Amino acid sequence: MVLMVADDYRDFGTKILTPLAKRIPIGPMGISFLSLLTAIGAGYSFYMADLENTNWLLIGALMVFLTAILDALDGMVARIREISSRRGDLIDHEVPEGLTLAELVGPSGWKHKWLADNDAGASIRAGMREAIATGTGLVMDFREGGKAGLDAFEDMEYPGTLILLGRPEKDEELPGDNAGISSLADVGEMAAEMVQQSRKKNGLVGIHHSENEHEEIQAIIALKPDFLVHMCHATDDDLEAVRSARISIVVSPRSNSYFGNLPPLTKMLELGSDVGFGTDNGMLCTANILDEIRFIRQEFDSVDLQQILSIACFGLDDMFNKDGTSTYSNLDQGGWVLLSRAAEDNFESVFSPNTEILGVRWRN
Repeated sequence: MVLMVADDYRDFGTKILTPLAKRIPIGPMGISFLSLLTAIGAGYSFYMADLENTNWLLIGALMVFLTAILDALDGMVARIREISSRRGDLIDHEVPEGLTLAELVGPSGWKHKWLADNDAGASIRAGMREAIATGTGLVMDFREGGKAGLDAFEDMEYPGTLILLGRPEKDEELPGDNAGISSLADVGEMAAEMVQQSRKKNGLVGIHHSENEHEEIQAIIALKPDFLVHMCHATDDDLEAVRSARISIVVSPRSNSYFGNLPPLTKMLELGSDVGFGTDNGMLCTANILDEIRFIRQEFDSVDLQQILSIACFGLDDMFNKDGTSTYSNLDQGGWVLLSRAAEDNFESVFSPNTEILGVRWRN
């Protein structure tokens, strides 16, 4: 199977590709871009394929193979030229150990210093390439940097649903239609203005809340955002108030666990909250929703596998379908991800770490 080449034939592949890596005229950033194009080509080929036109399947398989080769070359070229620390891959950053949440992603944290000194566009391409290759069909990204932060996605060809949540720089207006608020503690009174500007544009509003410590909920309820992120230190009363206000919640347990936190997912589901799963911090986690749900299965073993998978596929349906017209969870318009079978039970196979992605077809 093509996607297993790097793991099963690493030494053999290294011997074959090393001469090419030493002579290839383009750098790792260029290789990353080519890999993105072949990943998009693979997705398009599988989309076009059907039983009467199998040529597209062959083209798709070739594109997947080329993507795997380019992914391998990317890192090899970076190491040979000793530029791996500036490679731009979201999950290759050398994140310092022992940082608190504020020290890592706070307003003057390590993340912002790294972005100032490195090619953020390459990081975005690497993350989106992974999202495409793994069939992650909804990307909702909180963007720093004002309008420039949104413009970084301008030429990004992503076949799924991309929702960028902006935040203004200094005295500028809200960039774009959607507002992404890091937390009320970070933005203060500006939060209400951001929400108002977004509502005028019929945009979505998302707010990080109670991520590393408990934060008061009534100020959040008053702003009426569409969704909250994290809620790790929310009380049962907080969760009930959020559910009653019809505010959705996105949880990212892998990222939370890095800082010793976990969201009260079981309680959220007991209350019937509208929940979605996210991968959150690209410096710490892969942009692969399958990795996220496998971690959720491990940490929340009382939650049924079918329910976890259903949320991964159709979570946040209440948020997207408040007016009853959304086709977000319409199976007739859904895409699919073809997985290898690693266990007899279908759900156990999906959640097995040995399962491989064989192909992705995007929604019509």
